[in-house]
Amino acid sequence: MLKHCFAPMIGVLLIITACGTTLTTQTPDAVQPTNPSTSTATISTTTAPASAGYPVTIENCGRKLTFAKAPERIISLWQPPTEMLLALGLGDRIVAVGGNYDDYPANLQAEAATLKQIGTAMQWPVKEVTLAENPDFVISEQLEGFAFDSNSGYATVAELEAAGAQVYSNNACTMADAGSKRLEQVYTDLANLGAIFGVSERANAIITDLQSRQAAIEQRMVGVSPVNVLFYTGGEGPLNVLSGGVWGDLIVRAGGKNVFDQDVFQVSAEEFAAAQPDVILLGTFPGQDAAMLESYLKTTFPTIPAVQNNRLIPIPTINTEASIRIIDGLEQIARALHPEVFE
Repeated sequence: MLKHCFAPMIGVLLIITACGTTLTTQTPDAVQPTNPSTSTATISTTTAPASAGYPVTIENCGRKLTFAKAPERIISLWQPPTEMLLALGLGDRIVAVGGNYDDYPANLQAEAATLKQIGTAMQWPVKEVTLAENPDFVISEQLEGFAFDSNSGYATVAELEAAGAQVYSNNACTMADAGSKRLEQVYTDLANLGAIFGVSERANAIITDLQSRQAAIEQRMVGVSPVNVLFYTGGEGPLNVLSGGVWGDLIVRAGGKNVFDQDVFQVSAEEFAAAQPDVILLGTFPGQDAAMLESYLKTTFPTIPAVQNNRLIPIPTINTEASIRIIDGLEQIARALHPEVFE
């Protein structure tokens, strides 16, 4: 039976747990910046030095967060926003990280390796460990459950705020709205972080570069006929799939049509076979062998068009997360679906 869920992190964590992925930590060189983009950030001044640009007020998940100065003690509890922070040149302000589940981009690995790690890819740090770092800024995905789940012993948003930290949710605010998120949310988060930390010029340069690359890819997709796509990330009963949120958006932008609704994250073997995808993206994580996924699909679903035509394409799942490498993911998917337009 189709299982529905709006939480991107659920899909990722299901696979991480199944693969037994352990936490890795590394770091990035700052990306050079240039131009601005639309954002919900409000800054009191324009081109003054960062220290003179405060207070800054941004809207996040229906809350207004006001910063009298740039936060100095960051905890990031999910790898995608950690990569954003590093790309913005904020590594020296990060006191601890959690929720790492893959290698960092090559240009960020050296710095990421120096970051203090608390918790693992499958378990966030307990409340006492998080609060002991005395953060003034905590970032993760979603404000309820997951990294802030009191039932698991983690510090809640209210507890962090009471201890003096501002809490920011990147990408999705709740499980309920994750399925509606689109690629543009990455640009909003980058712009907001740029405003919060007084590095808007750098954030705008990253945004401009990503948007330029996105436009070039989407231009190639003009006039293509959409192909039916299934994004499979492992499992045999049920089978894990990625459908909504940024993943579904990437598939559409890359000239595809997702065979499942945006809130489906697990399906039965019968439902998988009935979907009849033209292309299957094999979302991979460290510790997961794409060749084994491919072998399983060829043995179990020999009549599916994607299997018959050998269109089983490995895609590192981290490249499709709501972070700085999302355009890498868009290009990889576009090339998988429509290789002819890249010839």
